[in-house]
Amino acid sequence: MSDHGRRRGTAAAAALAAALLLGGCGGTPPVSPTAGVDGLTIPTPDPDPYDFTAEVDHPLFPLADDPTWTYEGPEGSTVELSVDGTDLVDGVEVTTVRRVLRDRRGRTVGERRSSFAQDTDGNVWSFGREVLEGDGRSWEAGTDGAEAGLLLPARPRVGDAWLQQESEALTTTVEVLELDDRVDALGGQVEAVSTRDRATGADVDEDVVRYYAPGLGIVRVEDAVTGEPLLELTDVETP
Repeated sequence: MSDHGRRRGTAAAAALAAALLLGGCGGTPPVSPTAGVDGLTIPTPDPDPYDFTAEVDHPLFPLADDPTWTYEGPEGSTVELSVDGTDLVDGVEVTTVRRVLRDRRGRTVGERRSSFAQDTDGNVWSFGREVLEGDGRSWEAGTDGAEAGLLLPARPRVGDAWLQQESEALTTTVEVLELDDRVDALGGQVEAVSTRDRATGADVDEDVVRYYAPGLGIVRVEDAVTGEPLLELTDVETP
């Protein structure tokens, strides 16, 4: 493979990892089959605002303290996530997270805002994303048939599995793999819950493992087939 081909492959891998870092795609789905996910209807067609809380404080996805996460990607690329205020989506108050992808020279090559809300039982839901720069499709729950999908259950269990989103363009499924994995992040090893996220569609066929560490959030993303690291958390800050 030429150097040009390798650079393109590296850029594609970084963009993919960044795109799948938070997951969630909109669609018009059937009721999700559940495997130990507490009888939730996933995606949810008609969220009740009174079923949701004012902040997202799930131990594996803590947004309440306005953290900023920095990740290292392939060939010096970086991804930065930061809490970016609140919004109203499909009648529910959501917390927005801005994701910025930069190449090895520090140039911004991708940017998007994703929306999340936590229900009163502690489950975290994805309510949409707005693509500001780079590849990807914008979507919003309650618009054009899109529905909020589950990001994380309140109490993950090994074998939990759900159809996160489904449409003609894309189907996303999630399965909980382990509750006590140990992975490299923050210059050492951390204990984490791992999930396998599969996205398939007309122009998408991706399979990654995401690792969530208590008190930190997503700490690592790997290719589920090869085990190749796609993103690794290098720093997390709170104001």
